[in-house]
Amino acid sequence: MPEDIAPASEAVVICTRNRPDVLRETLRSVASQSGAAERPVLVVDGSDREEAERTARVVQDWSDEEAPVHYHRYSGAPAATRQRNAGVALLPDSVEIVHFIDDDATLRAGYFDALRAALEHHPHLLGVGGIITASGGTSPRPSVHWGHRLFLLRVDRPSRVLSSGQTTPAWPIGTEDLQPAEWLSTCASSYRARVFDTHRFDPAVEGPSPRLEDLDFSARVAEDGPLAVVPGARCVHRVSSRNRRGTAATARERIVRRYWFVRKNMDHPLNRLAFWWSALGQLAAHVVSSHPDRNAALWGYLQGVWQVWTRAHSLLYEESTGA
Repeated sequence: MPEDIAPASEAVVICTRNRPDVLRETLRSVASQSGAAERPVLVVDGSDREEAERTARVVQDWSDEEAPVHYHRYSGAPAATRQRNAGVALLPDSVEIVHFIDDDATLRAGYFDALRAALEHHPHLLGVGGIITASGGTSPRPSVHWGHRLFLLRVDRPSRVLSSGQTTPAWPIGTEDLQPAEWLSTCASSYRARVFDTHRFDPAVEGPSPRLEDLDFSARVAEDGPLAVVPGARCVHRVSSRNRRGTAATARERIVRRYWFVRKNMDHPLNRLAFWWSALGQLAAHVVSSHPDRNAALWGYLQGVWQVWTRAHSLLYEESTGA
């Protein structure tokens, strides 16, 4: 258990596993934000023993800093979903806004201020998110051509969930106004604390990225009230190489979890048909790809299709317990 967290109106939850050096840089970014002294940070650690000791020391290094950082060693089977749920449960009742960021994210100046202001000025919103860029400053806006539209893979609109279960990321569209969103990434998102009276992250979701647990959670929240992206809240996802799947496993898990999401949240014959239509388009994209890892990605994708078809995956044959 962390030491008592002082009452505050907002708090930050960071889940981590075996990334102490990466976490140190993220905490530095969080501490540099305005109002950091009044915004407690809870690090929920699912690391192996030796790495947990190093992670605890990283957090301890901040004990004399202005930013109040607290450490909690998660005792259950590590999973980002379970660790986030545990973190929310440990926050004081005074918290009204819960900020989630990944342990490998760097926040730009004014990040928390922009998200908090959006929630304060728009009381109907249940959650807000920021714009996430890659380490090299690459724009999150993907290219969209006729094939993407035809196979229900992408549209030229940010933060959308297509009928196939495919999604588009958040990106700026030439204005700093709030952008309606159908889903939010937990790499950079904030929710009103009352959301967790009804919803939790699905603890059945395990393993490294891609998990799609943030899509599942935010889509369920969006059924109760609107979400939005705040273009003024920016962060860089440094994408640590630790706890990442290989190319084949990533391709396999991505399609399995996409089907799991559709089945759980959009279970209608037309949506299932849209999913399989998009799967055909993805298969064609893998076949014609010139990427050096093309063969591994194609093999993993075919494995994923087989797992979906036969339900040979824990998420597909075990009933999820997330609410």
